[in-house]
Amino acid sequence: MAFDMGFNFRNTSGFVTDNSHYGVPMLGEAYPHTYTNGDGQSVNGGMTVQNSASIENINNTYDPRIAGVQLYANIIASATTFRVDLSSGSAPGAGTYTIDFAFGYTSTQRQAFKVCDNATVLIDAWQSTGLTPPNSGDVLDATLAWIAVPTTSWTGATVQKTFATTTCNINIGLDNSGNYTAPRHFRLTLAGGGGQSVVPVLMAQYRQRGA
Repeated sequence: MAFDMGFNFRNTSGFVTDNSHYGVPMLGEAYPHTYTNGDGQSVNGGMTVQNSASIENINNTYDPRIAGVQLYANIIASATTFRVDLSSGSAPGAGTYTIDFAFGYTSTQRQAFKVCDNATVLIDAWQSTGLTPPNSGDVLDATLAWIAVPTTSWTGATVQKTFATTTCNINIGLDNSGNYTAPRHFRLTLAGGGGQSVVPVLMAQYRQRGA
């Protein structure tokens, strides 16, 4: 089974029911906090740096990935960092991962953040054009495209990125716009993962029989 962990940012754990396989509530915990999904996979993560935040439940009829939000002030001098340790728990370490995320509030707050392999930037949503939503409530996906006011289902596109180190950092609130960067969902899935192929298993059994 491939490693698959999706963090849903909100205020209270039981506000919605997370996906039974990968979804876990992220309630602003400090690093290192152990998160465990419905398949029993675990990883250490949490906030290593955290400025003042408003942590909110939005709507319990929404997809759990967008049902809540955490607001972090866009102040470069006190930017927030959310870390996931890819060498902990069930996480397989460095490698290629599919990234899914949702950033955005219920108004037109400018989003300013970077997804990093330790300090190397993999996704740059800082000082780029177009990161203020065109419409109130729009949500940014992993391709840095705006999704129009999601309601019951999150339909954002994903990207694949290779982590050469075992530290995933999301640096949040990287401008001085006076707005709030608003993470709602962040998911890492090992690309191309899964169980062992049946072919080598059958070949090994064949050899053990002396064939």
